[in-house]
Amino acid sequence: MRAELGSLDRMASVLQSNIDHEGVQTLLEVAATCDEAYELFAEGNYELALQTALPLVLLETPVIAKRAREIAISALDELVEQAIAEDEPKRALKYLDQWLQLDPKALFPLLRRAEIYQYGLYDLDSAWTAYLKVLRLYPTSIEALLGLAQLALAEGHPERAYPYVLRAWQTLSSSQWGYTPCQRTFCSVFEDLYDITAGLLQWLDAHGEARHLTEKALAFIEESELLKERLNLINELDES
Repeated sequence: MRAELGSLDRMASVLQSNIDHEGVQTLLEVAATCDEAYELFAEGNYELALQTALPLVLLETPVIAKRAREIAISALDELVEQAIAEDEPKRALKYLDQWLQLDPKALFPLLRRAEIYQYGLYDLDSAWTAYLKVLRLYPTSIEALLGLAQLALAEGHPERAYPYVLRAWQTLSSSQWGYTPCQRTFCSVFEDLYDITAGLLQWLDAHGEARHLTEKALAFIEESELLKERLNLINELDES
């Protein structure tokens, strides 16, 4: 009986020595701060939500750090789009850099960064570098392959666009997508893919094949003004 009491006393003593009131208090406080960051995000105060969530990402408490990271990334996503809508590409790049510090290999911000260099800043050299970085991490990124093809065409080098377009078609079934793979995304990407391919076929003097491809593409994407313009161009060249 005494042995049992002694054992129970030791168990109680060990339990008491491991009770961490400070740990409980800390978890409650950081959880409350994380809740505050989420509420700020829900209210559309993305900048303050970001600043509230970021310090929590460095915590040694994985469950809180994970949630804070998700809130911070969601806020950065919104801030990037706001900056682009307000025609401030450099500010958008600043937010994307913060995003990539939290998730260095995330495909979407890597692609967005390349697109901003291409379309927002018209810095083609930086866009090349950014798209190539995407391909090193995601070799079948169809969006990066088309971005590089478009850059090559913009610089007047269809021969440099050719291998990227070919890879886009060859890896179509296994493509890695940075944007949400919805119908709108597919239509936008395939519209560019068909248009660029038709342009390359024209460059290769395969005008009939270019027309056939464009007509087939328009059967899939009926309202595409880009493809309609491509077909008109092919017809005009054939008539001249």
